[in-house]
Amino acid sequence: MHVAVGVAVAVAGATTIEALWLKSWAGSWSVDFPLMLILLVLGAAACHFPVELTPRFKTDAGTAVQFAIVLLFAAPIAVALVGASVLFGNVTLALRRGPNGRRRRGVYDSLFNTSQLMIAAGIGAAVLYVLRPETPAMQLVLQDAVAVPATALAMYLTNTILVAVMVGWQMGRNPIDVWATSQRIDAAAEATLYLIGFVTAVLAINHRWAPLAMAVPAAVVYVATKRAVLLDHQTIGAVEAMADMVDRRDRYTAEHSVRVAANAAAIAKAMCLSSETIETVRLAARVHDLGKVALPDEILHKPGKLSPEEFALMKEHPRQGCEILAQLPQYRKGREIVLAHHERVDGTGYPRGLTADRIPIGAQIVAVADALDAMTSNRPYRAALPLHQAMTELRLGRGTQWSATVVDALSGLVNVENPILSFGATAIPAQI
Repeated sequence: MHVAVGVAVAVAGATTIEALWLKSWAGSWSVDFPLMLILLVLGAAACHFPVELTPRFKTDAGTAVQFAIVLLFAAPIAVALVGASVLFGNVTLALRRGPNGRRRRGVYDSLFNTSQLMIAAGIGAAVLYVLRPETPAMQLVLQDAVAVPATALAMYLTNTILVAVMVGWQMGRNPIDVWATSQRIDAAAEATLYLIGFVTAVLAINHRWAPLAMAVPAAVVYVATKRAVLLDHQTIGAVEAMADMVDRRDRYTAEHSVRVAANAAAIAKAMCLSSETIETVRLAARVHDLGKVALPDEILHKPGKLSPEEFALMKEHPRQGCEILAQLPQYRKGREIVLAHHERVDGTGYPRGLTADRIPIGAQIVAVADALDAMTSNRPYRAALPLHQAMTELRLGRGTQWSATVVDALSGLVNVENPILSFGATAIPAQI
């Protein structure tokens, strides 16, 4: 239902903008049909090569084509041509099937993509003609120094915000978080595509075949963006694989980081933190014990109490993990969580002895999730504790060892039916 309503609103918005431009346009209606056909085909072709930045948030090189169209043609024509190119691209993409046999583009997706880009083109055209109303063609007058960047910014914000709102609505996430997460990777590529679109428009005034040549740099941007996204995923996957290897060094801690990450994310969500913060907490929790890779097996596997010297080495693993993650931009925020996940709110934790007001909220969450999994998992020196006993221990340490707010959030989770929590031991009752 949400999707249908969102698509209907977008279609209505696109139709309204086109109708308003048709009614109010008083400029030239001159057209260059061969150039229009070239741009239509290029824009449609770009739809066949999307890059997924985040779940359900995709981008492609069509931005350059759409911006060139807005700069080159009268506003009513530009809006309609952008819509035609995107619709043609989505319809032809819908004829293809993915590896799972499903069509690569559905009806709702096609209608929304077409509508939101028409809206972006219509708003961009409005900004352009407010700032340089003389002519729709690019002639590099002085006003262009303001008008062109302002038009690009208007189109960029309209396009990406509409998608973020739709994705946030569908997935129950804050649209601001959806937008910020996707643009971390996409903003630079989008800026480059708008620049390519501008150069294409300038050259196409006297050389209608110029867009064919400009497709090459647009393709380069596409490949670079796709590789950046792939590198991002591969880096996170490699680091998590290292963390899993640390867990598997001891059969008692196998899958420990996976469970801690799942529970930490659930607690963060119960605390109504932003989607971006929840993901940062999950990523950090997933690799919180990465620094143990530097510890010898005799310390990791020791069944009894560690000696002072051994414990001193153990207390270095948060710092070791932080140092490893410091080399990776994907963990720019998460590494502070890894560093502080053994701090205590009373200031007696390690490695820095931080008190509650200085411990990142993500680290406070991971500390509770880590303790919960440790207590509900079998260890060589004791059997797993029942959930109610583990929760009793957490409540006893509420406000001294662990954050009271985090423990309370966890208590709320375990007292509801079918809590989304993971435990090391099996057959743990859902309610206590």
